[in-house]
Amino acid sequence: MKRKRRTNILVDGDPALRRQLADEIRRSHTVVELSPSQSGLVMLTARESARRSLFHLGEVLTTGCRVQIGDAVGLGIIAGDDAQAAQDLAVIDAAYRAELAECERWDSALEAEEQRLIAARAADEARLLETRVRFESMDAD
Repeated sequence: MKRKRRTNILVDGDPALRRQLADEIRRSHTVVELSPSQSGLVMLTARESARRSLFHLGEVLTTGCRVQIGDAVGLGIIAGDDAQAAQDLAVIDAAYRAELAECERWDSALEAEEQRLIAARAADEARLLETRVRFESMDAD
């Protein structure tokens, strides 16, 4: 599983899953915190479609952390002020980079969580579509 997909699942999914995976690594491996969880601001940049120029949407509060397991360094960054989530993400990232044996078992749990997220998003979208209105007649679809 690629890093971006895995991170999206861990960020959007159940925080208990993220905590469970990180705790499994903490129990069996030495995790060295290179830079503790700290908050910061990140500038959001977007590309304007007509002129193809960049503009800044504003700043977002993030929390980031870096840890090391063996020779592998892991990075965890999450929007908002959640030091524990950033540290958990960093531990999981370092575990995958170190290619630890525990990671092989995790892919099925992450894929199941991804399917749960897809189903939840589909249900939300279906609820939103129920409120759709045709403005030509102002009748509900």
